[in-house]
Amino acid sequence: MLIDPVLASATQSGAAVTVLLGALPKWRRPAMFRQAVAQYQLLPEVLVTPVAFAIVVVETLGAIALLLPDWRTVGAATLVLLLSTFATALAINIVRGHTDIDCGCHGFAAPDAAPQAVTNRIGWLHVARVLAIAALAATAFIAPAARAIVWVDYLTLTFSVLLTVCGLTVFDGLLANTPRLNHLRNS
Repeated sequence: MLIDPVLASATQSGAAVTVLLGALPKWRRPAMFRQAVAQYQLLPEVLVTPVAFAIVVVETLGAIALLLPDWRTVGAATLVLLLSTFATALAINIVRGHTDIDCGCHGFAAPDAAPQAVTNRIGWLHVARVLAIAALAATAFIAPAARAIVWVDYLTLTFSVLLTVCGLTVFDGLLANTPRLNHLRNS
């Protein structure tokens, strides 16, 4: 099976930019990300800090590698493994009913700005979002078709990446604000 080279570049670049945008708040506020990792209750306390740091490093390096042609498959494998692990951690917490936690993926805006009555919640849409980003990154494992790239392909690539990133960012914003919207609706 072959994939159009422009489609492949657009999906991989969109995934990489989205992951990098998700890593920025983790670099800016490492204590909040560490707290989000601890809330999952899947690691012993002694491992939470080093694992939280390792996640951010691997996430950043995997996304950068996905943008580089010589490292693309390594970056894709790294991100697919990391995002699949994250989706599994989300699913474990959802199944055991532990949904009143911050997913650790949307910039940590809610704890600072939300009233006390509003809590973060994770759900199956979070799992779907993470798996969608992993699927976009996984297109690096499909061989691109050989065809000439023309000027309109660069426009297509640019706007496809912007659309992918904007779409995932809007979806992320909706997930992040769902508790606030429910609070407003019920008040």
